[in-house]
Amino acid sequence: MKVGKWLAAVAVAALVAACGGGDDDGEPDGGGNGDGGADAATGGDDDGAREGWPDELTLVFTPSSEAQQLVEDAGPLAEMLAERLGVDVQPFVATDYAGVIVALEAGQASIAGGLGPQQMVQAENQAGAELILQSERFGDVQYVTQWFTNNPDTYCQNDPVDVDGFLFCNGVEDATGPGDGPIGEEAISEVAGTSVAFVDQGSASGHLVPSLQLFEAGIDPENGVEAIFAGGHDNAVLAVYRGDAEVGVSFNDARGDVVDQAADVGEQVVVFAWSPPIPNDGFAVAGDLPEDLKQAITDALVDIADTDEGREVLNELYNIEDLVPVDSSAYDPIRRLVEELGQLLDQ
Repeated sequence: MKVGKWLAAVAVAALVAACGGGDDDGEPDGGGNGDGGADAATGGDDDGAREGWPDELTLVFTPSSEAQQLVEDAGPLAEMLAERLGVDVQPFVATDYAGVIVALEAGQASIAGGLGPQQMVQAENQAGAELILQSERFGDVQYVTQWFTNNPDTYCQNDPVDVDGFLFCNGVEDATGPGDGPIGEEAISEVAGTSVAFVDQGSASGHLVPSLQLFEAGIDPENGVEAIFAGGHDNAVLAVYRGDAEVGVSFNDARGDVVDQAADVGEQVVVFAWSPPIPNDGFAVAGDLPEDLKQAITDALVDIADTDEGREVLNELYNIEDLVPVDSSAYDPIRRLVEELGQLLDQ
Protein backbone atom coordinates (compact mmCIF):
# COMPACT_ATOMS: atom_id res chain seq x y z
CA MET A 1 0.00 0.00 0.00
CA LYS A 2 1.40 3.42 -0.91
CA VAL A 3 2.20 5.64 2.04
CA GLY A 4 0.27 8.64 0.75
CA LYS A 5 -2.92 6.61 0.54
CA TRP A 6 -2.31 5.01 3.93
CA LEU A 7 -1.44 8.20 5.78
CA ALA A 8 -4.32 10.42 4.66
CA ALA A 9 -7.22 9.72 2.32
CA VAL A 10 -8.08 13.01 0.66
CA ALA A 11 -11.47 12.46 -0.93
CA VAL A 12 -14.32 14.55 -2.29
CA ALA A 13 -16.28 13.71 0.84
CA ALA A 14 -13.57 15.30 2.98
CA LEU A 15 -13.72 18.43 0.88
CA VAL A 16 -17.48 18.70 1.29
CA ALA A 17 -17.35 17.95 5.01
CA ALA A 18 -14.47 20.26 5.76
CA CYS A 19 -15.22 23.14 3.46
CA GLY A 20 -18.69 23.09 2.02
CA GLY A 21 -21.13 24.18 4.69
CA GLY A 22 -22.54 27.57 5.49
CA ASP A 23 -22.56 29.64 8.65
CA ASP A 24 -25.14 27.42 10.36
CA ASP A 25 -22.52 24.83 11.32
CA GLY A 26 -19.59 27.17 11.77
CA GLU A 27 -17.94 26.20 8.48
CA PRO A 28 -16.96 28.62 5.74
CA ASP A 29 -19.01 29.73 2.76
CA GLY A 30 -16.08 30.29 0.46
CA GLY A 31 -14.55 33.44 1.92
CA GLY A 32 -10.99 32.21 1.53
CA ASN A 33 -8.21 33.19 -0.81
CA GLY A 34 -10.10 32.46 -4.03
CA ASP A 35 -12.37 34.72 -6.03
CA GLY A 36 -13.11 36.86 -3.00
CA GLY A 37 -9.95 38.75 -3.91
CA ALA A 38 -11.68 40.13 -7.01
CA ASP A 39 -13.84 42.32 -4.79
CA ALA A 40 -11.04 43.12 -2.37
CA ALA A 41 -11.20 46.38 -0.51
CA THR A 42 -8.96 49.04 -1.99
CA GLY A 43 -9.84 51.88 0.26
CA GLY A 44 -6.32 52.30 1.63
CA ASP A 45 -5.33 52.66 5.26
CA ASP A 46 -8.50 54.47 6.36
CA ASP A 47 -10.41 51.21 6.78
CA GLY A 48 -7.41 48.98 7.44
CA ALA A 49 -7.69 47.20 4.07
CA ARG A 50 -5.03 47.32 1.37
CA GLU A 51 -5.06 46.90 -2.36
CA GLY A 52 -5.40 43.28 -3.41
CA TRP A 53 -6.50 42.04 -0.02
CA PRO A 54 -9.75 40.04 0.16
CA ASP A 55 -12.73 41.29 2.13
CA GLU A 56 -12.66 38.17 4.30
CA LEU A 57 -10.15 35.53 5.36
CA THR A 58 -10.98 32.03 6.54
CA LEU A 59 -8.91 30.55 9.35
CA VAL A 60 -9.02 26.74 9.54
CA PHE A 61 -7.98 24.76 12.61
CA THR A 62 -6.84 21.17 13.05
CA PRO A 63 -9.19 19.06 15.21
CA SER A 64 -6.42 17.74 17.47
CA SER A 65 -8.68 17.85 20.53
CA GLU A 66 -12.40 18.06 21.32
CA ALA A 67 -13.94 19.85 18.34
CA GLN A 68 -16.62 21.87 20.15
CA GLN A 69 -14.08 23.31 22.56
CA LEU A 70 -11.84 24.26 19.65
CA VAL A 71 -14.76 26.02 17.97
CA GLU A 72 -15.33 28.05 21.13
CA ASP A 73 -11.64 28.88 21.50
CA ALA A 74 -11.14 29.74 17.83
CA GLY A 75 -13.42 32.77 17.82
CA PRO A 76 -11.28 35.02 20.03
CA LEU A 77 -8.15 34.39 17.94
CA ALA A 78 -10.06 35.19 14.74
CA GLU A 79 -11.30 38.42 16.32
CA MET A 80 -7.78 39.42 17.36
CA LEU A 81 -6.50 38.79 13.85
CA ALA A 82 -9.36 40.75 12.29
CA GLU A 83 -8.69 43.70 14.57
CA ARG A 84 -5.03 43.82 13.56
CA LEU A 85 -5.55 43.19 9.85
CA GLY A 86 -8.65 45.29 9.25
CA VAL A 87 -10.20 42.31 7.44
CA ASP A 88 -12.96 39.98 8.64
CA VAL A 89 -11.59 36.60 9.74
CA GLN A 90 -13.95 33.62 9.90
CA PRO A 91 -12.77 30.58 11.89
CA PHE A 92 -13.79 26.96 11.42
CA VAL A 93 -12.56 23.58 12.62
CA ALA A 94 -12.10 20.91 9.94
CA THR A 95 -13.59 17.46 10.45
CA ASP A 96 -10.19 15.74 10.30
CA TYR A 97 -6.50 16.38 9.66
CA ALA A 98 -6.83 15.78 5.91
CA GLY A 99 -9.67 18.30 5.70
CA VAL A 100 -7.35 21.13 6.74
CA ILE A 101 -5.07 20.46 3.78
CA VAL A 102 -8.04 20.09 1.44
CA ALA A 103 -9.33 23.47 2.59
CA LEU A 104 -6.00 25.13 1.83
CA GLU A 105 -5.61 23.35 -1.49
CA ALA A 106 -9.13 24.16 -2.65
CA GLY A 107 -8.89 27.86 -1.82
CA GLN A 108 -11.44 27.54 0.98
CA ALA A 109 -8.99 28.71 3.68
CA SER A 110 -6.35 31.41 3.74
CA ILE A 111 -4.75 30.68 7.12
CA ALA A 112 -4.29 27.33 8.87
CA GLY A 113 -3.45 26.91 12.55
CA GLY A 114 -2.47 24.00 14.75
CA LEU A 115 -0.91 22.22 11.77
CA GLY A 116 0.91 19.12 12.97
CA PRO A 117 4.34 18.38 11.50
CA GLN A 118 2.99 16.12 8.76
CA GLN A 119 0.37 18.75 7.92
CA MET A 120 3.05 21.43 7.69
CA VAL A 121 4.80 19.30 5.06
CA GLN A 122 1.53 18.60 3.23
CA ALA A 123 0.48 22.25 3.38
CA GLU A 124 3.67 23.25 1.61
CA ASN A 125 4.05 20.36 -0.82
CA GLN A 126 0.43 19.52 -1.59
CA ALA A 127 -1.43 22.80 -1.08
CA GLY A 128 1.30 25.26 -2.09
CA ALA A 129 1.02 27.05 1.23
CA GLU A 130 3.78 29.03 2.93
CA LEU A 131 4.92 28.05 6.42
CA ILE A 132 5.16 31.10 8.64
CA LEU A 133 5.37 30.25 12.33
CA GLN A 134 6.10 27.37 14.68
CA SER A 135 4.66 26.77 18.14
CA GLU A 136 6.85 26.92 21.22
CA ARG A 137 6.08 25.09 24.46
CA PHE A 138 8.20 25.02 27.59
CA GLY A 139 10.82 26.99 25.70
CA ASP A 140 11.18 24.25 23.08
CA VAL A 141 10.11 23.82 19.44
CA GLN A 142 10.12 20.03 19.73
CA TYR A 143 7.86 17.48 21.39
CA VAL A 144 7.48 13.69 21.47
CA THR A 145 4.99 10.89 21.06
CA GLN A 146 4.14 9.43 24.42
CA TRP A 147 3.00 5.81 24.78
CA PHE A 148 0.59 5.12 27.63
CA THR A 149 -1.43 2.26 29.04
CA ASN A 150 -4.02 1.18 31.58
CA ASN A 151 -2.05 -2.03 32.11
CA PRO A 152 1.32 -0.96 33.56
CA ASP A 153 2.16 -4.50 34.74
CA THR A 154 2.72 -5.47 31.11
CA TYR A 155 4.62 -2.42 29.89
CA CYS A 156 6.50 -1.06 32.91
CA GLN A 157 9.87 -2.47 33.97
CA ASN A 158 9.70 -0.53 37.23
CA ASP A 159 6.91 0.59 39.52
CA PRO A 160 5.22 3.71 38.09
CA VAL A 161 6.52 6.94 39.57
CA ASP A 162 4.24 9.86 40.46
CA VAL A 163 5.38 13.19 39.02
CA ASP A 164 2.99 15.99 39.96
CA GLY A 165 0.01 13.64 39.96
CA PHE A 166 0.86 11.79 36.73
CA LEU A 167 2.40 8.31 36.61
CA PHE A 168 5.41 7.39 34.46
CA CYS A 169 7.71 4.39 34.21
CA ASN A 170 10.71 2.99 32.30
CA GLY A 171 12.73 6.13 32.93
CA VAL A 172 10.30 8.58 31.35
CA GLU A 173 9.85 10.04 34.83
CA ASP A 174 13.42 11.36 34.68
CA ALA A 175 13.08 13.13 31.33
CA THR A 176 13.70 16.88 31.29
CA GLY A 177 12.57 17.61 27.73
CA PRO A 178 11.90 16.17 24.26
CA GLY A 179 15.62 15.94 23.56
CA ASP A 180 15.81 13.08 26.05
CA GLY A 181 13.75 10.85 23.79
CA PRO A 182 13.58 8.08 22.83
CA ILE A 183 12.93 6.44 26.19
CA GLY A 184 11.46 3.02 27.02
CA GLU A 185 11.21 1.88 23.38
CA GLU A 186 11.97 -1.71 24.35
CA ALA A 187 8.50 -1.91 25.92
CA ILE A 188 6.81 -1.20 22.57
CA SER A 189 7.41 -4.79 21.49
CA GLU A 190 4.79 -5.81 24.07
CA VAL A 191 2.12 -3.92 22.10
CA ALA A 192 1.83 -6.68 19.47
CA GLY A 193 -1.71 -7.96 19.10
CA THR A 194 -3.31 -5.48 21.46
CA SER A 195 -5.65 -2.52 20.91
CA VAL A 196 -3.97 0.83 20.29
CA ALA A 197 -5.71 4.21 20.33
CA PHE A 198 -4.11 6.35 17.61
CA VAL A 199 -5.16 9.95 16.98
CA ASP A 200 -5.61 10.49 13.24
CA GLN A 201 -3.90 9.06 10.17
CA GLY A 202 -2.42 12.49 9.46
CA SER A 203 -1.06 13.06 12.96
CA ALA A 204 2.72 12.87 13.35
CA SER A 205 2.85 12.09 17.06
CA GLY A 206 -0.51 10.32 17.02
CA HIS A 207 0.18 7.95 14.11
CA LEU A 208 3.23 8.45 11.88
CA VAL A 209 5.98 8.36 14.49
CA PRO A 210 4.45 5.53 16.55
CA SER A 211 3.90 3.53 13.34
CA LEU A 212 7.60 3.71 12.60
CA GLN A 213 8.37 2.75 16.20
CA LEU A 214 6.09 -0.28 15.81
CA PHE A 215 7.93 -1.28 12.63
CA GLU A 216 11.24 -0.96 14.46
CA ALA A 217 9.85 -3.21 17.21
CA GLY A 218 8.96 -5.83 14.59
CA ILE A 219 5.23 -5.06 14.56
CA ASP A 220 3.20 -4.23 11.45
CA PRO A 221 1.24 -1.05 12.38
CA GLU A 222 -1.61 -2.04 10.07
CA ASN A 223 -2.05 -5.72 10.89
CA GLY A 224 -0.03 -6.31 14.04
CA VAL A 225 -2.26 -4.27 16.35
CA GLU A 226 -5.95 -3.51 16.66
CA ALA A 227 -5.95 0.14 15.60
CA ILE A 228 -8.53 2.61 16.90
CA PHE A 229 -8.52 6.17 15.54
CA ALA A 230 -9.83 8.42 18.29
CA GLY A 231 -9.82 11.66 16.25
CA GLY A 232 -7.99 13.76 18.86
CA HIS A 233 -5.12 13.48 21.33
CA ASP A 234 -7.49 13.94 24.26
CA ASN A 235 -9.79 11.25 22.89
CA ALA A 236 -6.88 8.82 22.57
CA VAL A 237 -6.14 9.34 26.27
CA LEU A 238 -9.80 8.88 27.15
CA ALA A 239 -9.99 5.68 25.09
CA VAL A 240 -7.29 4.15 27.26
CA TYR A 241 -8.73 5.62 30.44
CA ARG A 242 -12.15 4.08 29.67
CA GLY A 243 -10.72 0.73 28.64
CA ASP A 244 -11.62 0.98 24.96
CA ALA A 245 -7.93 0.38 24.19
CA GLU A 246 -5.08 -1.02 26.27
CA VAL A 247 -2.43 1.28 24.80
CA GLY A 248 -2.57 4.75 23.29
CA VAL A 249 -0.36 7.45 21.80
CA SER A 250 -0.50 11.22 21.87
CA PHE A 251 1.68 14.28 22.28
CA ASN A 252 3.25 14.74 25.69
CA ASP A 253 1.41 15.18 28.04
CA ALA A 254 -2.12 15.12 26.63
CA ARG A 255 -3.40 13.64 29.88
CA GLY A 256 -3.50 17.17 31.27
CA ASP A 257 -6.16 18.09 28.72
CA VAL A 258 -8.70 15.63 30.12
CA VAL A 259 -8.30 16.17 33.86
CA ASP A 260 -11.59 18.09 33.89
CA GLN A 261 -13.34 14.99 32.47
CA ALA A 262 -11.34 12.37 34.35
CA ALA A 263 -9.77 13.70 37.52
CA ASP A 264 -7.77 10.52 38.18
CA VAL A 265 -6.43 10.13 34.61
CA GLY A 266 -2.86 10.68 35.83
CA GLU A 267 -3.16 7.63 38.08
CA GLN A 268 -5.09 5.36 35.72
CA VAL A 269 -3.17 6.08 32.50
CA VAL A 270 0.58 5.46 32.80
CA VAL A 271 3.15 6.79 30.29
CA PHE A 272 5.72 4.06 29.56
CA ALA A 273 7.68 5.30 26.51
CA TRP A 274 8.72 8.36 24.52
CA SER A 275 9.66 8.71 20.85
CA PRO A 276 12.61 10.66 19.47
CA PRO A 277 12.00 14.43 19.24
CA ILE A 278 9.46 15.74 16.69
CA PRO A 279 9.29 19.32 15.35
CA ASN A 280 6.36 21.28 16.79
CA ASP A 281 3.17 22.24 14.96
CA GLY A 282 2.67 25.64 13.40
CA PHE A 283 0.80 28.06 11.16
CA ALA A 284 0.71 28.41 7.37
CA VAL A 285 -0.88 30.80 4.88
CA ALA A 286 -2.18 30.24 1.36
CA GLY A 287 0.61 30.68 -1.16
CA ASP A 288 -1.37 32.94 -3.48
CA LEU A 289 -2.14 35.63 -0.91
CA PRO A 290 -0.49 39.02 -1.52
CA GLU A 291 3.00 39.11 -0.03
CA ASP A 292 2.21 42.08 2.18
CA LEU A 293 -0.85 40.25 3.55
CA LYS A 294 1.22 37.15 4.35
CA GLN A 295 3.63 39.32 6.29
CA ALA A 296 0.79 41.17 8.00
CA ILE A 297 -0.77 37.87 9.13
CA THR A 298 2.60 36.69 10.44
CA ASP A 299 3.20 39.96 12.30
CA ALA A 300 -0.32 39.92 13.72
CA LEU A 301 0.04 36.40 15.10
CA VAL A 302 3.41 37.24 16.66
CA ASP A 303 1.91 40.35 18.21
CA ILE A 304 -1.02 38.35 19.58
CA ALA A 305 1.40 35.85 21.15
CA ASP A 306 3.17 38.76 22.85
CA THR A 307 0.04 39.81 24.76
CA ASP A 308 -1.37 38.24 27.91
CA GLU A 309 -4.78 37.86 26.31
CA GLY A 310 -3.29 36.35 23.16
CA ARG A 311 -1.16 33.86 25.05
CA GLU A 312 -4.22 32.76 26.98
CA VAL A 313 -6.17 32.16 23.77
CA LEU A 314 -3.30 30.27 22.10
CA ASN A 315 -2.86 28.18 25.21
CA GLU A 316 -6.57 27.32 25.24
CA LEU A 317 -6.41 26.34 21.58
CA TYR A 318 -3.27 24.21 21.43
CA ASN A 319 -1.28 24.78 24.64
CA ILE A 320 0.91 27.23 22.70
CA GLU A 321 3.17 29.43 24.82
CA ASP A 322 4.76 31.41 21.99
CA LEU A 323 5.04 31.59 18.20
CA VAL A 324 8.45 31.80 16.55
CA PRO A 325 9.68 32.05 12.94
CA VAL A 326 10.07 28.71 11.18
CA ASP A 327 12.21 27.39 8.37
CA SER A 328 10.78 24.67 6.15
CA SER A 329 13.91 22.58 6.76
CA ALA A 330 12.78 22.11 10.38
CA TYR A 331 10.37 19.50 9.02
CA ASP A 332 12.98 17.51 7.09
CA PRO A 333 12.84 14.77 9.76
CA ILE A 334 9.14 14.33 8.96
CA ARG A 335 9.86 14.16 5.24
CA ARG A 336 12.44 11.44 5.90
CA LEU A 337 9.98 9.65 8.19
CA VAL A 338 7.29 9.56 5.50
CA GLU A 339 9.80 8.28 2.94
CA GLU A 340 11.00 5.57 5.31
CA LEU A 341 7.46 4.51 6.15
CA GLY A 342 6.61 4.38 2.46
CA GLN A 343 9.53 2.05 1.80
CA LEU A 344 8.54 -0.19 4.71
CA LEU A 345 4.90 -0.35 3.64
CA ASP A 346 5.81 -1.17 0.05
CA GLN A 347 7.93 -4.16 1.10
